[in-house]
Amino acid sequence: MAGRNGGKKATDAVVPLPRLAKAQSAPQLHRQRKSDPVPLPKAAKQEARSKAQPLVRQEEKPQPALLTYQMKQQVLVALADPRIREVAKDLYKKHARNAFFGLSDLRSALRSLTQQLDMPAISNEVAESMLKRFDVNGDGHLSADDFYEVFVASLRRVAFDQASLFGRNVFVTQQAGQVWDNYKHVKKLGSGTFGVTYLCKHRNTGDERVVKAVEKSKMKLPIEDIEKEIMIMRQIDHPHIVRIYEWYEGSSTVYLVIDLLKGGTLREVVLSNYYQKGNGLKEEWIQTVIHQVVEAMAYCHSLRLIHKDIKDENIMLLKKDRNYDKPFAVIIDLGVAEMLRSSDPRGNMVAGTPATMAPEVWTGNFGPKCDVWSVGCVFFELLAGSLPFMAMSLDPREWLRKFKRGPDWRLVKTSEQGRELCEKMLTISESDRPSMKQCLEHQWFSCHGRTLQRVVAPQQFSELERFGQMTTLSRSMLLELAGRLPIERAEKIVQIFQAFDENRDGSISKEELQRGFTRLGMKDQGLLDNMFKALDVDQNGTLSFSEMAAGVLLMFKDLLEGRFRALFRRHDKDCDGMMTREEVEAFLSVARKISKKDAGDREVISKLFAGNTTKISYEELRRAVLPGFK
Repeated sequence: MAGRNGGKKATDAVVPLPRLAKAQSAPQLHRQRKSDPVPLPKAAKQEARSKAQPLVRQEEKPQPALLTYQMKQQVLVALADPRIREVAKDLYKKHARNAFFGLSDLRSALRSLTQQLDMPAISNEVAESMLKRFDVNGDGHLSADDFYEVFVASLRRVAFDQASLFGRNVFVTQQAGQVWDNYKHVKKLGSGTFGVTYLCKHRNTGDERVVKAVEKSKMKLPIEDIEKEIMIMRQIDHPHIVRIYEWYEGSSTVYLVIDLLKGGTLREVVLSNYYQKGNGLKEEWIQTVIHQVVEAMAYCHSLRLIHKDIKDENIMLLKKDRNYDKPFAVIIDLGVAEMLRSSDPRGNMVAGTPATMAPEVWTGNFGPKCDVWSVGCVFFELLAGSLPFMAMSLDPREWLRKFKRGPDWRLVKTSEQGRELCEKMLTISESDRPSMKQCLEHQWFSCHGRTLQRVVAPQQFSELERFGQMTTLSRSMLLELAGRLPIERAEKIVQIFQAFDENRDGSISKEELQRGFTRLGMKDQGLLDNMFKALDVDQNGTLSFSEMAAGVLLMFKDLLEGRFRALFRRHDKDCDGMMTREEVEAFLSVARKISKKDAGDREVISKLFAGNTTKISYEELRRAVLPGFK
């Protein structure tokens, strides 16, 4: 590639140290919502009730398993809608036939809600129980504020219902008991306005995780930040976005168990290289990081999800990259992320960090391209060692003046293509700015190609052929193992997934899988059809990362063995290397949720505990669940 500095290639260039003072931290815009509710007459009672209620009421009966993937998405979007209070209020007014809103009005309103979102019908008995539970005054009628609580509760029942989950989120669930019963606290990692993070280790499996503790008192209506973050994180299945594994709920605190990222933040990398060592960063390293971030955000945008707070502190490295040659970037902190409706793909909640907020976010009217601007700011920082815009004020007018003046491009001493892409991402006009998908097509990434032949040998895929021939129970178990797989142990699987994902949208279509197999010399159409059908658990026509990884795991026997043993230890409560019938039933319970039918687990359990058998060993369970695996 031709470059500005003596014709250097992008992969050889090193970003030099600019003559700048140490970068200042940008002022942080408080996470305010335009739609935050104003104080209500019953605010005190409602706040106390909100604190006392769990995120999901365990005593409620689950919804029937009638939801499709698309229906579930509609419910999640409705829950995350910043105008949810107004939507509920309009529905209340529409069905309030007189001065009082009684049981018949509630039934009518809930019927309208379920029809609009294609939700399973809410029975009259459930509607009556909701009326009693949310009727603060006990007079048999609901105020608009009471109905809002019913409205949100109805959506939550579907959003968190185990019977209507798909793919990886089947086992990303709230766990019973106390978090510290299962995780050993190692050390405190940090604290902020919205929570405290701890490095922890699972007491049985030894897996290292981060536990993020958030006090309920800091949650805000209409949708508590932490609940919304859980809903969003459960949907995401991408290797370059932080993953949630489970959560626990105490009387005053919610605990999220998420990936451990050991490499630090990009901010720490910039400070270390530019200001402590006096060095720049290899452009090839920057190219890899930006490509991974853009790829992850293109995936989010395909889900109509905007991050809205991309910055150097919200991009971390999976592990230490001391030589700066093999970075693995992971996007974190979805606390202010916003889900957009397909009918109105615009956001209006002003939130984020001013130094990386797009011009249109300041005005409260923006789309997914606001994330392109934010990534562009991080891109510039990696190239130049300083953020492109800085103003020690929260006055939008001052920031807009900075944007119009533009960054100091003289600080960027890199390839022509690199600077060109950065300039496009920092285009002030939202309509003229490229999308994430368009950014991925830029020539700067042209040498970032991945081929299957470089990633895996064709003969290795003979193991993948076995997946379609396995029992439902075995396939379900492999999906669970893949979904719980720590990313730091799955680098090779990530490479295989990304090599098949030609258009880099975070999923693999049947056509992409077929072309990949053709390049590897595998041309059996019947085998391909059976394999794709077996892997596509949620039946949405594409393979997510965890779905593909479930099959690829068969190619890595040591990794599969280790993760199966870790899952066994997780359910072996007394750690004696043996399992009771009750423990095995819990171990295999996910299979039924994934298959939505009899997965063969009952038959396996009956055989394992035939006669007077009371406990079985690890080897016995493995042979029963993964027959033929050695």
